Amino acid sequence: MFFVVFFVFVFLFFGAVWAEDGGNEKKVDFSGYFQNFFIFKTDSDFDKSPAFYEPWGQTAGVLGTYAEPRISFFIGENKFAIETLWGFNLWSRNFTFARPDAEAGRQLFIFARQIYSDVKIGESRVKVGYQYFADPLEIFLRNWIGGARFESKNFQIFLGQVPEQTYEGIELFSNNFANDTFVLSFAYASGGFAPKDGIPFVGEGFFGGIYNLIDNSVIRKLTFISTLVLGYRYEAEGFSFIGGFAGQAGVFTKSAFDLKNENHLAGALQASIVSKGRTKIGLDIMILSPDNPIYREGQNFAFIYSGKSMSRTLLLTEDEIIFKSDNLDLNMGENFSQFKLMRPGFFVFDVWADFPLFSGLSFIPIGGVGLTLSGENSLKSNFIGLEIDGVFRYSIADNLRFDFANIFFIPGRAAAAFVNKINPASQNLRPFIYSVEFSLRLSF
Repeated sequence: MFFVVFFVFVFLFFGAVWAEDGGNEKKVDFSGYFQNFFIFKTDSDFDKSPAFYEPWGQTAGVLGTYAEPRISFFIGENKFAIETLWGFNLWSRNFTFARPDAEAGRQLFIFARQIYSDVKIGESRVKVGYQYFADPLEIFLRNWIGGARFESKNFQIFLGQVPEQTYEGIELFSNNFANDTFVLSFAYASGGFAPKDGIPFVGEGFFGGIYNLIDNSVIRKLTFISTLVLGYRYEAEGFSFIGGFAGQAGVFTKSAFDLKNENHLAGALQASIVSKGRTKIGLDIMILSPDNPIYREGQNFAFIYSGKSMSRTLLLTEDEIIFKSDNLDLNMGENFSQFKLMRPGFFVFDVWADFPLFSGLSFIPIGGVGLTLSGENSLKSNFIGLEIDGVFRYSIADNLRFDFANIFFIPGRAAAAFVNKINPASQNLRPFIYSVEFSLRLSF
């Protein structure tokens, strides 16, 4: 099926472009990265109490490989791209004589990251297909979405369908539109939108947009959420700044007690400032509003969060060295379709620096603290934890990078309430968790 879709896209894209442009210069570009990694943690959660049956111990570790190849076809200013992720290919899960469908586990994880066409029409661009899309702060929307993006100078319109497999069939026409999740957004950026794959950063200046979510993934419980994102990006000779606010309003139908509707009103703030120069120093902050302590009583104030922040921390928030999804902001949220409903709220603040030591080698210390904003929603504790990291980064060549990260984390009961596997209310917490990461990443 994949190859059928692939060749249909190729035929439609190249046929249309060749017919219109009369055969402009054509080229093919291969890009992406390969990454081998090692991860070790002194405990998989924060509770040092042993389980009744635990032959594997309490430590956690893995060796594995990522690969994210991308192939792009260019014809003049038009483009067709395919990007996939091949990984977590965990070494310990591969068996010498096992078939791919045997109980040894899946041999190779393959995710379709992006497959789209990006065409220039006059002074505008139209990008259609399965693509990465996010709001400028990445605080609400940050998903791989099938859709169409229209950009003209400072304006952007996006209509997409968020993947949701809960009530979708395997065969083509067992799918439907009745239980799907859709996004419609209208955005403005005074500095324009960056014409590149990946994160759709905006140019310098003011930006704002309305991002509407219509979610019907739970049968007969339609959800409508509208998120207003406003912010500013500034570039000076000595520093750069990006920050903004997000406000949400909407309704969860039949989601309160007695199947009544639940009104939703929430807010978030995020900002990052970085000094320029040989030695870089940065500050990051993010605040997500909490829900009230009474569950499903008709009012919900918890922010619906993408799981992505600007913070440089490696455990409190997403690890930017190795994609592993054990970050606390992701695991402390309640699952809501393809998002996280942050009922305890979330506050994270970090300070980091990048010190060049000698040719190709730098040291990056990171210090961060995390708090919930509603102790009633996190076992009457607000302290998530204190994180101190030390990352040694060595650029072996322009496209080859080695990272050695040391992560020290002092956990709080607020984090243990969501992470501990045996007893979330345990006060028998480890004084600290240590984790080490090695990564060798080849970009091409």
